Amino acid sequence: MHDRSTRETLNVLKDEGRVRLESRLESRLESNHRLWVLTEGGHKEAKQLLPGNVWVSALRKLEVDDDGEPVAGDGFDDDAAAVTMTAAVLTGVGFGAPLSWRTEIAHRLLYGYTQYADLTMRAPDAGVPVMLLEVDRVNEPVDVLVDRVRRCTEWFELLAPKADKDREWVARAFGGVRVHDFRLWSRIYPVAGHEGCVPLAFVFMGKTKAQRASRMRRLEQATRSCFAGTPYPGGGITAVDYHQAVPVGRHRVGADHGSS
Repeated sequence: MHDRSTRETLNVLKDEGRVRLESRLESRLESNHRLWVLTEGGHKEAKQLLPGNVWVSALRKLEVDDDGEPVAGDGFDDDAAAVTMTAAVLTGVGFGAPLSWRTEIAHRLLYGYTQYADLTMRAPDAGVPVMLLEVDRVNEPVDVLVDRVRRCTEWFELLAPKADKDREWVARAFGGVRVHDFRLWSRIYPVAGHEGCVPLAFVFMGKTKAQRASRMRRLEQATRSCFAGTPYPGGGITAVDYHQAVPVGRHRVGADHGSS
């Protein structure tokens, strides 16, 4: 949708009390856009209008101080806007539809930690049954990204409830697609029939092309064991088994319009 049409639509919704400008922001977003959020009434109506299987994000309430003035933002807004923009851009180029996306999906590990995915896309019509996406604005250490890949790998290795551990061990030892049948993730996400677990994509935006490229290289080097295949057992087999690997992709976007 064109920016002008979007603004006009938002202003109409504002007059009807369904959306408001996020006035906690001391300035505009890094993209120079303003942030709009649902009001309590708009949030309730969105839940009624959308299909029951579509998750609506939590209501972002207007917070004011003792003088009734909006409380300044805490830096969350640019990250949230980057995630939303990523979904919008990918939808615009044909990857799914607006309802193909969900944000902040929780993946709980056995030791109590919960790994949240920035975005989850389900677009089977575009050839993507499911994909997890992480949006990186080049504003945190690469080690944080490495930990995300490692924790995703740990979650993909979790056994499904009541799965036969002995049979899973045999399937893992022999390699191949049979190991998916014993894993928790295959009960939640569709198994596409290809090698590997659910694909994990990183979207890099902001800073310079050189900085983004450097982060990609460092992330690739540090997480190679997570997406690299393993040799099949037995002598004379040159093929590599990727069924227990996490396919990792990357895309970079920035002000200099560099991308790959």
